Amino acid sequence: MILAVLFAAAALVLPLKFATWMDTRVSSTPEVLKATVGTPPLRVAVMVHPTIFYTDPNGESAGLEYDLVSAFAKTQQLTLQLKTFPTPDAARLALLRDEVDVVAMGVSADALSATELPTKARYHESGWVLLNSPQKFTPKSLAELNPKRVVVSSRIFTHPRMAELRRRSAAITFVEDLKLDDESLIAAVGDEDVDYAIVEEDTYNASRHFHYDAQRAFMVQPAMPRVWLFSHDGAKLRDEANAFLTRITRDGQIVRVLDRYFGFPQRLTAIDVDVFTDRINTVLPRYRTWFQQAQETYGIEWRLLAALSYQESHWTDDATSETGVRGIMQFTEDTARRYNVDRLDPRSSILGGARYLSELKRDGLAARIQEPDKTWLALAAYNIGLGHVENARVLTQRAKKNPDMWPDVRRHLPLLAKPEVAALFKQGPCRCNMPVEYVEAVRAYYDVLLRMETAYQPKIRIHG
Repeated sequence: MILAVLFAAAALVLPLKFATWMDTRVSSTPEVLKATVGTPPLRVAVMVHPTIFYTDPNGESAGLEYDLVSAFAKTQQLTLQLKTFPTPDAARLALLRDEVDVVAMGVSADALSATELPTKARYHESGWVLLNSPQKFTPKSLAELNPKRVVVSSRIFTHPRMAELRRRSAAITFVEDLKLDDESLIAAVGDEDVDYAIVEEDTYNASRHFHYDAQRAFMVQPAMPRVWLFSHDGAKLRDEANAFLTRITRDGQIVRVLDRYFGFPQRLTAIDVDVFTDRINTVLPRYRTWFQQAQETYGIEWRLLAALSYQESHWTDDATSETGVRGIMQFTEDTARRYNVDRLDPRSSILGGARYLSELKRDGLAARIQEPDKTWLALAAYNIGLGHVENARVLTQRAKKNPDMWPDVRRHLPLLAKPEVAALFKQGPCRCNMPVEYVEAVRAYYDVLLRMETAYQPKIRIHG
């Protein structure tokens, strides 16, 4: 449903790119960003991995560790130089040889040697999970495994806690994943080529919308803090990294980074994704050109518009809701009249929806709000109205959280469903659990489209 009210917003400072999903099937050739003349380099060891570093479907570098070390390099006025390695052990050897300055591979603090200096700031934690296919028996513990064979991610196979786990479970055969590819391992579980696998929980969370046939059975190892590694000669750089990670953790900026990769919950079921994938192949081709025209006209990425439209109508151009909103983009009569939209003409509806979302971002949200928060907030406003989103921002600010960050606002939107809270605002109560679920569903569909559909590169003409 589409409603409209204007509001203003506050600021964030961590300059991270807005790119969402991944394609980890990229070359392991080191990516070296050439240093600017006179600017010293920061040599960082990474690996191609869903939570570390990869090239996204738009050809942009991405990954949790990549985002963080990029921001850290900027604070130090250093030029980022990335070197990729197949395993953390190979990267640590390069650190000892003074070939890199820092290893940013999400290693845990209790797997270190005396020759390494870890950061102390806890910027992220992750445990290990056992995965199985829903078609297989789902155990609740290692003792229930049958067959008693588990394939283990190469990232954690040599971890001291894995060695202890093997000692405690002598009846189970633990096999290292020799492909060195966690995403392929998760896919193999979903395809029933592997009965059981152990991977890091954040790796599974980052891949869950693409390998939904692999399900989490139980937690094998509780969460452990992640660290960056430095040599003893790099103690000063390590201290500066600690200060950086501590600062962005205290001021809440780390929340945006984590939300980008792990923040939205798994709202889609295997059946949802099966149906969506089928409609991408059979229905989306009818509308693709119009979504791309809308991107060219209003500057909203066409796959995001397609995801929004699917959440609204499942790409049904004559869809009608119980509240009277109609069409592929689900316009109310009043809003359709305001934007001169023929609700049952899919082209008119798509272009109108793109224009409306563009205006929400441009006119309804302050310029200082950064991406991707601006997009998620605009999507919530598309669904429930900017007035309610503004009220949630007020509640967020009163709670001393950041009213410009979607992860913080998301937690406060549902409070507006309470009559005593809604009474504080002239807009009154709303079903404000709904926009939270709405935005997260759009994000999930968008992630799938990023993987399955190619980008469109027009000469963007943004109106206004």
